Amino acid sequence: MAFLKKHSFKLAVLALCLAMGIYLFITNYSSGGTSSMPVQKAAPAFEMADIDGNQVSLASTNGKARLVYFYYASCPDVCPPTTFMISEVEDQLQKEGLLGSKVELISITFDPVTDTPEVIRDFATRNFAKLEGGWEFLRGDEEATLKLARDFGADVIKDEKTNTYIHMNVITLVDKKGQIRKWINGSDESLTPESMVTDLKQLAKE
Repeated sequence: MAFLKKHSFKLAVLALCLAMGIYLFITNYSSGGTSSMPVQKAAPAFEMADIDGNQVSLASTNGKARLVYFYYASCPDVCPPTTFMISEVEDQLQKEGLLGSKVELISITFDPVTDTPEVIRDFATRNFAKLEGGWEFLRGDEEATLKLARDFGADVIKDEKTNTYIHMNVITLVDKKGQIRKWINGSDESLTPESMVTDLKQLAKE
């Protein structure tokens, strides 16, 4: 019992890593290698403020294909490079005139207490987000956000001692009707901005 109490966080992280491995195996291989994007489930509803204080919700972005990503600005590993990759998606969509009109990018912080609008703006610009419209950086209540992330398929555990988050590096694609169509491993070395743009363009045409 003492062992479990002492190592509870480590065991929770191990369980999350195991869940991540199973999740990635299922999502990578259950489709039989095809590029189809069947409906997985309805995306959970949300409403949060962007860095300018405007309210953004799942419903307010309906009619557009959406890329949803959960992160936190002080993340020491996966969040910065994944956000940079999404910035390359932003560039391509902007060049094709799809950003903001047909496709919306949405990043939601796990850590709204630390991630103030100023901190988020700095994180976004350091990772080459243009912040010119079409990419929303949102923040809301922490507990509600953690639940929302899990409901979206991005499991997360908070270490209260260090105020850090162990989380699945998942990018979720949502169609115009608010249905989750695909989960993407943001740490997959074979992942490219072009492949995400292709998927988003397909959803935008449906």
